[in-house]
Amino acid sequence: MWITATVIVGLVSVSLAGAGESPTVDEQMAGLVKMCADSEATRIARQVEKPLYYRLGERDGIYGLTTELVRLHSINPDFARFWGHIDEQALIQNSTDFVSTGTGGPKVYTGRDMPSAHAHLKLSKADFLSAGNDVGMAMQNKGYGEEETQEFICILVSMKDLVITK
Repeated sequence: MWITATVIVGLVSVSLAGAGESPTVDEQMAGLVKMCADSEATRIARQVEKPLYYRLGERDGIYGLTTELVRLHSINPDFARFWGHIDEQALIQNSTDFVSTGTGGPKVYTGRDMPSAHAHLKLSKADFLSAGNDVGMAMQNKGYGEEETQEFICILVSMKDLVITK
């Protein structure tokens, strides 16, 4: 039985009740959903006070974050099965536009919707969690704090049903 999901040092961790127990993928996903639901009011208040776009450093900061995220995805063995077909520069540009638009910045994203952009990847819940670990690490590497990391991860969690197809 899991107790809570928290963002620790930029990485998502699910604490378990029993010693030596490892959380299942479903428990980890449920923990993320719970963390995001429990923090929703606080996250909304922060977004109203100062949109995440500005707290991420506007377009330049987001470009740096997405560049680091693409680098981490490119060396993540979970994604090796499709990485050879990725145009990294296009991915960085589209991701920068998407994140800029989705975090309260200018509406510059003109790419495909999330289901269309991810359907061919046939992502599982485990893939989603692996990508989330890369996000947490990228945010840590770029010096973002727990609040920004939690908000960014919760944005991604809100889109999980659009990208997980298996």
